[in-house]
Amino acid sequence: MSTARPWYRDQTLHWGMLVATWLRFLPMVTWPSQTCVRDECTYLGLSSRIMAGEGLSQAAAGWLWAPGYPYLMAAHDWAMGLPAAVKVTQTLIFLVSLVVVYRGMHRRFGKRTAGTTLWLLALSPTLIFFGASLWSEVLYTAVLFFALFALDWARRGGPARGLLPGALVGICVLFRGVAQYMLPIFMLGLLWKRHKEPGAYKGVAAMALAATLFVAPYSATATERWGGFVLSDRTMGQMMWLGNNTFDPVTFDWGNGTLTKSGFNKLLRDGRERCDKKLGPIAWDDCEREGGVAFIKSEPREFVSRVPLRLAQLMNPHSFLTRHLRWGKWRELPRWTREPLMVSTVIWSFVAIVFGTLGAFSRGRGWMLLVTGLIVAYHGAAISLLAGLSRYRVPLDAIWLLWAGAFLAAPIESLKLLVGERWRWVGCGLALAVFLPLMLWFLPAGFPEWRSWS
Repeated sequence: MSTARPWYRDQTLHWGMLVATWLRFLPMVTWPSQTCVRDECTYLGLSSRIMAGEGLSQAAAGWLWAPGYPYLMAAHDWAMGLPAAVKVTQTLIFLVSLVVVYRGMHRRFGKRTAGTTLWLLALSPTLIFFGASLWSEVLYTAVLFFALFALDWARRGGPARGLLPGALVGICVLFRGVAQYMLPIFMLGLLWKRHKEPGAYKGVAAMALAATLFVAPYSATATERWGGFVLSDRTMGQMMWLGNNTFDPVTFDWGNGTLTKSGFNKLLRDGRERCDKKLGPIAWDDCEREGGVAFIKSEPREFVSRVPLRLAQLMNPHSFLTRHLRWGKWRELPRWTREPLMVSTVIWSFVAIVFGTLGAFSRGRGWMLLVTGLIVAYHGAAISLLAGLSRYRVPLDAIWLLWAGAFLAAPIESLKLLVGERWRWVGCGLALAVFLPLMLWFLPAGFPEWRSWS
């Protein structure tokens, strides 16, 4: 009879979850944000329109956002009279996802790796910050974690298990437009080295069915309302305008972005002419997308030359926490904590990318390496074609922290595995040779004093 302690009794899990909970709710209660910033304000406006019976109306901006987060905020407004209460819900959901991550990593790599990964995610200042904000990043990250380890569960059972990861991918689609084309990645993960097993393709069909059932009702309703096909959102035209225009790709980060209304108005004056918002969101999106395609065709070299810039914007290690601290948005936060917080944000970004890459190439195997690698590559490819923003890196950082935990839990063993196969250390070296310069590109922008030293 086995006397091994079950995973849910691990002290590492208990302490990690306690600290993760404390770090997320203490700032929310002690230093509550009283103002909204950019997209946060738009989300609040959308939830108000939903409560007023207008549905997901976004005539002012011109484009349609994915419905999940605005409707979730509206639900909190309806239930509590406070749409910002979504911060509590998204934090609780993320905390549950940490337990799922711990269990999944424990099963795959053992207790030490599970614990290391849990602490990396629990202490991440960027994830803590986004949990206390009105952006969908933390919730999207949590659902990605659920989908990833639901896929692991589905691979170990019958075809009906494909329903769960399929439903979770469908939820991802409803929360972020970029997830609209991610389902094939999970299908491939379900089939990986199982395609000859009985019922494998039935599992894929179940996955597709569940994703469709979650997305189709909104898609059909929005398509009928707006007179053109809508799967989840229609924001491609806006992204095209931001990233493929006569000016450099736009971002909203500290030191390398457009942070003022006057600065953005200058872009409106200098950039190519905008389409008329009176066209309606579908025609407007199509018009702006066609404008972006026309720019790419007319300036193919300029388009290609901007790919590294967009990726550097994506991989800026500072993220929005640096911007908020530099802006003074968290006035109640003790002044002495601000610089250390910004430094810690950078450190966690480098831990995710550097050690995550080392972990993926050394300890990565099978379906998990395939799916996580393709998720990161897919998001990166989408950004390289459109517009870069450090905010979009949040789920990628979190996913790569899984591999960082795998490496840091056993660094010597991991290095031996890395150098044991040539393709692994060559691939790792090439990846880091690309990632590190992109991360260093805008690193000084968050620390103005660095520029004065140079």
